[in-house]
Amino acid sequence: MTRVGVGAAVVGLLLAAIGLAAHWAPVLLVGAGLLVLVVGATGYVLRRPSIELRRQIEPPRVEKGKAAIAVVHVTNRSRRTVPPLLIEQRIGPTAVAATLPRLRGGESGLRTYRLPTVRRGVFDIGPVELPRADPFGLCRTVQRLGRPQRISVHPRLLALDPLPIGTSQRLEGPSSDLSPQGTITFHRLREYVVGDDLRAVHWPTTARLGKLVVRHNVDTAQPDSVVLFDLRPSVYSEETFEEAVDVTASLAVSLAEGLAPVQLRTSSGERLGGREHHDAALVVDRLTSIQPTDQGALGAELNLLRRDRGGTALVVVTGRLHLDSLPAIAACRRRFDRVIAVSLVSGPARPPADPGVTVLAAANADGVAQAWNSRVAR
Repeated sequence: MTRVGVGAAVVGLLLAAIGLAAHWAPVLLVGAGLLVLVVGATGYVLRRPSIELRRQIEPPRVEKGKAAIAVVHVTNRSRRTVPPLLIEQRIGPTAVAATLPRLRGGESGLRTYRLPTVRRGVFDIGPVELPRADPFGLCRTVQRLGRPQRISVHPRLLALDPLPIGTSQRLEGPSSDLSPQGTITFHRLREYVVGDDLRAVHWPTTARLGKLVVRHNVDTAQPDSVVLFDLRPSVYSEETFEEAVDVTASLAVSLAEGLAPVQLRTSSGERLGGREHHDAALVVDRLTSIQPTDQGALGAELNLLRRDRGGTALVVVTGRLHLDSLPAIAACRRRFDRVIAVSLVSGPARPPADPGVTVLAAANADGVAQAWNSRVAR
């Protein structure tokens, strides 16, 4: 019973009591009528339809702005006809409503409706709620059906052309045992595992050790990239940060083409992916829920990269690019074949320039994609 229904019941009781005490029939009749109305409204809303409901979310993982739907299967378990019913559910802070079809006794039906995907994040979808109210608005109940579910709205992925693969700066090839095998450069000898090509068996060592040993070859031209995402809220607006997330996710997918290793680093010190992981989906999933933070420092991460092993490309994604940040980015040129800085800034701005760094500045992710494809990936 709602607050309105409780108030009507209290007023009815008071009027009935006054009518009885004062022997005032009209007041007694009004009070009794209110009480009867409240009792009838309560009985109306408590008479819930006997239905069975199942909901599916398709797909449970979707790109921001793309279509996602809820598929609701409903069955009328009673003999009476169930009229069209309004259902509601909450997706994060947003309420979504739909109408179930009219069902005869024992009949089943299906209803689909779109879910909002304009905001990035992982959202809990509450159970389907079936509100029921009487015609006078005195009482209202909510019947909850189904179970809570979850939908992941990951960043928008733009069409970024892959970087051209050039000559590796490490002529001896990658030193990771997890590098894909190829036929270009010998890396080391290792024990045979099921699935290895028997043509790679090193017979002299096999005879000496008494067990199969194979040559592990690596591709010296394999791209090996790092994307450093600046999370400092001071360099972004709310809009440019979301655009920067889209750019970072798109870079991870583009640079990982052909299962090339890509590592995501953030100014807060977080690391994900790299030579041990060749699936950019892990990076995209992390970016789905990432938020700005003042923890850590961009300069500290750049210092670590200057002492790190390096790779094919380093891409720094930030907001407004300050002049004092560019020399620290350019210093990483000794470790990486290419160093690129992406600056997301609303409004016209001329970013600082450095001969060792390719700087791309745009107001949104689409502008970055256009600049990337025309100036970098060619």
